[in-house]
Amino acid sequence: MRVLVAGSTGYLGGHIVRELNDRGHHVRALVRNPDRFDPVRDAVDEVFTADATDPGALAGCCDGVDAVVSCVGLVGKAGRQTVWDVDYGANRNLLEEAGRAAVDKFVYTSVAGAPALEKLQLVRAKRAFEQALRDSGTPYTILRPNGFFSDFDVYLEMARKGRVYLFGDGGFRINPISGADVAAAAADALGAGAAEVELGGPDLLTHEEIAQLAFRAIGASERITHIPAWILTSGLALLRRLTPLRTYGVVEFPLTVLTHDVITPATGQRQLADHYRSTAVATT
Repeated sequence: MRVLVAGSTGYLGGHIVRELNDRGHHVRALVRNPDRFDPVRDAVDEVFTADATDPGALAGCCDGVDAVVSCVGLVGKAGRQTVWDVDYGANRNLLEEAGRAAVDKFVYTSVAGAPALEKLQLVRAKRAFEQALRDSGTPYTILRPNGFFSDFDVYLEMARKGRVYLFGDGGFRINPISGADVAAAAADALGAGAAEVELGGPDLLTHEEIAQLAFRAIGASERITHIPAWILTSGLALLRRLTPLRTYGVVEFPLTVLTHDVITPATGQRQLADHYRSTAVATT
């Protein structure tokens, strides 16, 4: 199968490119910044360079492909654009080009659901695109993964510096998932019918337990400081009042996750503890 992967230079996109390549698919990578392409270059057959927020630049990107896999998103990428420009707008542009080219399948990697998250701008933008995808007539699969292992590398970085800071008592729970497990689900979706799938890792952990895993991975004694959760919630309220959407829209999601349970079905196989150990060794 010939597959266009959008967002191919990010954490998840890199995993998807390699998974598709390993399964023998022909991979066309949609790349906005060629300077970030080197890590996956050996797993890609074709490159199409364009900014997906510019519909004109996407012309022809889906020609001759059977499917599109999109993991385009703005989390953690501050700049001039908003989540509505990228998580909704860029994906909508890509969907319209896919429809023009009559692709057989569109796989979209969205985000896990939880009551506290649905009001956030990022999630609202993603849900709006999900609805556009449902209404498009293009066969689709929507994947809603929990937080990625890479999102929790910040705990490993703090542990290396000697102390991990947690909001509240550290008791909020989450089951983060490996990008490799999400990539496998994306590749499986190419041959499946329409579906909307929640994805999570095998281990349900509190943030306190995640911090402890980080210290164990580097062989250091635990030093964890708890910060009252109200400081974060008050800070977010001020951020929303004092900064534009392009600023608060990219940070309110990861910060909200720190003070709420986010639990999804355990579909993945890889464990965060193993990720921490391998990452600790690789960066030593």
